[in-house]
Amino acid sequence: MKKKIIIGGIIGCIVLLVAAFIIEFQDENLIENKNALQYAKERFSIDLQELKTEKYENLLYKDFECTIENVEGIYNLEIRIDDSAETGTLMERLKIREDVVDKFFEGNFDKSDLSIKVYLTESEIVEIDYNDIEKEFSSGKYDDALMVGTLLNRSGSEHSDGVVQVSYNRLHTWLSKKGLGTIHPSAMGEFKMVIPYLMGERQEETNLHLKDGDTMLSEVEKSALDYMNSDKFPLIKADGITLAIGEARVIETESYEGICFMTRRVYKGIPFEYGANASIGAYHDELGHDGGEISYVEGGSPDTMLGFYRTDGIVIEKKEITEMITAGEALRLLSEQIGDNSVYEVHGIELVYRNCEIPEDKISEISDILEPKWKIITINQNDDKYTLFYVDVVTGEITNRFEYYYD
Repeated sequence: MKKKIIIGGIIGCIVLLVAAFIIEFQDENLIENKNALQYAKERFSIDLQELKTEKYENLLYKDFECTIENVEGIYNLEIRIDDSAETGTLMERLKIREDVVDKFFEGNFDKSDLSIKVYLTESEIVEIDYNDIEKEFSSGKYDDALMVGTLLNRSGSEHSDGVVQVSYNRLHTWLSKKGLGTIHPSAMGEFKMVIPYLMGERQEETNLHLKDGDTMLSEVEKSALDYMNSDKFPLIKADGITLAIGEARVIETESYEGICFMTRRVYKGIPFEYGANASIGAYHDELGHDGGEISYVEGGSPDTMLGFYRTDGIVIEKKEITEMITAGEALRLLSEQIGDNSVYEVHGIELVYRNCEIPEDKISEISDILEPKWKIITINQNDDKYTLFYVDVVTGEITNRFEYYYD
């Protein structure tokens, strides 16, 4: 009998040890996987709710809504420059610039108003009128040219169908049908209204009095997104890259309104850091940022597009991030860092790709090195400073940038 009790006791201990091992193993797995992307997505609404219910005394929720449900993957990224489009003949390289103009103006532009700059050397530049280009290029005088430069309106041109500037590799493309009276909507001065978007989600609806009648912002937004992510868009986008809106700015002219969308690239659901949400103040970021502007004065087609940096290039996933901190953990770390002496009003949370410094010897090959960050958009209640905090999704390291906040 005693033997049976002893054996039973041993078996019981073994069962307990196995059970403890299984529980410990499961706990380790939970610890390993708790910060994976799927878990961060599942936790996001809970993290946001905890912010709303004042979990943090020094971080106050300001009305905003967003999700990260559309994020497909998270990586350290590198975007390599693709110059293949600029290696053809002079006429082939000119054609690249002409195609941009033809697409934007839908064939309704008299290109005889244009000229092309040709760089014979870095300092010697020749400007050729559009009607003379074929003859000049066929003469052989420019066969050794360093590059075919900018296609643009001829100097002193006043009666063109629009404004054109298409530079090397389609960078610095500025196109305008002059419905806003300027190529640069930001030069219009104060905006009537600035509406932020978080992870591509508009934070407010409004009615617009456009040139062709009243419509809702959401309707023009749809037109802009459809245009930028279709074959109608005149610039080439890299594989996997889409374009989204980061901010909408309502512009007033003498007789109607226009809407300027500030744009940003998106890769597998994560937008690139483009600048300041909910603010119209200018800022300077040493690391640079993404951005472009596309403006409408009528609902159907864009009036102006400019400032798009590099939408093409070769996207390389250098490393997939398999462990990451959640938005809630980022908020906790931030709350601990700022302590009891300051209170911040939180205007938004995003998962973004933020630029890193590019080594000098790689600048000619690489246009962007990007790492994922939690971006927390805040207003310091002590001094009304607009403050962007970036929390590294892997290390939890916190960096910040200030900008004066405009009501």
